[in-house]
Amino acid sequence: MSQLLNSVLMVAPILQKAFLSECMVGVTDKEKFLAYYPAQGLNLGIRVGDELRPGSINATAVKEGKRVVKKISKELYGVPYIAVGYPLVENGQVVGCLATGVTTDQEDRLHGLAQNLTDALENIAQHTESLATDADHLAQASHTLSDAAGQLGLKIAETTQINELIRNISTRSNVLGLNAVLEAARAGAAGRGFSVVAEEIRQLSQTTATSAKGIFSLLDEMNALVGTVTSEMEKTMNHSVQQSTRIQELDAVMQELRHMAEQLKKAADITGRGE
Repeated sequence: MSQLLNSVLMVAPILQKAFLSECMVGVTDKEKFLAYYPAQGLNLGIRVGDELRPGSINATAVKEGKRVVKKISKELYGVPYIAVGYPLVENGQVVGCLATGVTTDQEDRLHGLAQNLTDALENIAQHTESLATDADHLAQASHTLSDAAGQLGLKIAETTQINELIRNISTRSNVLGLNAVLEAARAGAAGRGFSVVAEEIRQLSQTTATSAKGIFSLLDEMNALVGTVTSEMEKTMNHSVQQSTRIQELDAVMQELRHMAEQLKKAADITGRGE
C-alpha cells in the first residue's frame, strides 16, 4: 500500500471530526474501500472491502483523476446528500480516493420552505394589489357621491327659494281675495258674481299656502337627510383614502418580504447546489 494511502487512513477519523458540519468519510484505493466512517443521519451501509461501483463518486474521481462533486437524490439511499471525491495522487499516479459527504436534508427543507414562502407572498401580494385598486375605486366613488350629495343640497336650496315665492304669492292672493270679497259685499247685488270669484281665489290661496307649508316641511326633512348623507359620505371617503394608503404601505412591505423570500431561496439553492 502506498505511503500516501497509509497517511490518509491515519488522519481520516480526525478529518471527520475537524469539519464544521458532521460528514461521512471514506478512503479507497483504486478498487475497494479501505475505510468508511458514517455520519449521524448519513450512513450508506458501506463496509471495508466493498468494491467501487461503476459511476460512483469514488470510481469517477479515480478514473478521471480530478475532484468530483455530486448531489445525490433522496431516492438512491433514502437521504439526500452532497459528496466530494478527491483523487489521491502519488508519484504522478492515482492511488486512491478520499471522499466526504454531508446530508442536504436540512437545506432541502429550507429550500422547500423558501419556495412555499415565496409562493404564499406572491399570492398575498396579488391580493394586496387587488385590494389597493378596489380601495382607490371606492375612494373615487365616495368622492363622486359626496359631490352629488352637495349638488343635491344646492338644488333643494333652489327649490326652497321657489317654494318661498309660491308662499308669498299665496299670501298676497289671499289678501287680494279677502279684499275682493269685502268690496263685493259693499257693492251689494251688483257684486255677487264677483264675490263668488273672489271667494274661490281666497280658497285657492289658502290651499296653496297649506301645500307650500307641506312642501317646506318635506324639503327641510330632505335637506336634513342630504346633510347626513353628505357627512357620512365624507367620513367614508376619508376612511377609503386611509385604507388605500395603508394597503399601499402593506403592499410595499409585502414586496420587501417577497424580495427577502427570493433571497432566502437563492441562499438555499447555493447551499444545496449540485455538481
